[in-house]
Amino acid sequence: MKKLSVIFVLLSAVALVLAGCSPKTEEPVVANTTPQPNYLITEGRLMPANYLDISFSVPGQVIEVLVKEGDTVEAGQVIAKLDVPYEAMVAFSQSQLEVQNAKIAVDEIKKNAAFNLAQLKLDVFTAQTLLDEAQDEFDADESEENQLKLDLALKTLELAQEKLVTLEKGNGIDPARLQAAETRVTTAMTAMLTAQNVIDQHELKSTVTGTVAKINFQPGDRINAGVSMMTLADFGNWEIKTDNLTEINVVNVQVGQKVEVILDALPEQTFSGQVSHIDMVYEEKRGDTTYTATIALDQMDPQMRWGMTAAVQFLP
Repeated sequence: MKKLSVIFVLLSAVALVLAGCSPKTEEPVVANTTPQPNYLITEGRLMPANYLDISFSVPGQVIEVLVKEGDTVEAGQVIAKLDVPYEAMVAFSQSQLEVQNAKIAVDEIKKNAAFNLAQLKLDVFTAQTLLDEAQDEFDADESEENQLKLDLALKTLELAQEKLVTLEKGNGIDPARLQAAETRVTTAMTAMLTAQNVIDQHELKSTVTGTVAKINFQPGDRINAGVSMMTLADFGNWEIKTDNLTEINVVNVQVGQKVEVILDALPEQTFSGQVSHIDMVYEEKRGDTTYTATIALDQMDPQMRWGMTAAVQFLP
């Protein structure tokens, strides 16, 4: 009986070993056939939607800077000054004096209108008296001398009468004389405004309302005309510029297309936006033909800074 028990145990063990070595039946693997979205991702840079570099229109030496970076300025506000040349100041003073003198001359003509009219009436009366006397002398003696005196008296009366008619039409003012005086005023004003414009060119004024983002000079610096002196920006609206859309990718991007943006500096936030512009002209970067796209952001954050890098994901 013991031998049968041992044999039974051995047979059972062999059966277990054989069962463990037999091949297992595996469950079939089902492939995931759900299509995955094809997102285009590029790198971009954050910048204000509106900014402006301003410069002096004349060269010179900076004598005063009236703002600092971070200040808010209004359109027309003076923000810096150059030293004004002495010759420009003299030209302005001289033209200003000429304007004053020319205006005085016009005022004198108008102020003396009544007096001039009365004086000319008296001149006509006097000329008529002299003509009558010359006529009497000629009637008494028709000599050549008396004839000349008569002719002169007659001509004097005619001239006085012509002037009187002119003054009476102008209420005592000679139109030609007044026009000449007013032309003098206009010429002097033009010269003064020209001199004033030269002086004004030595003041740098803001042409827009915005924030001073960067100042490129300081008092004492000598600057050239047209060189950027200051950058003003509107930090109320931001956009992303991505300049590495290849010619293969740009055809898949459209104006108005939705995008998602993650700033490297703010990785926990995702900003939505849309493509507002795609450049028509290409650039060459590292041997590739690329195009720049502009993305208008829908959300802002007070921590945003000009130049922050971002990952731009174009949604299909």
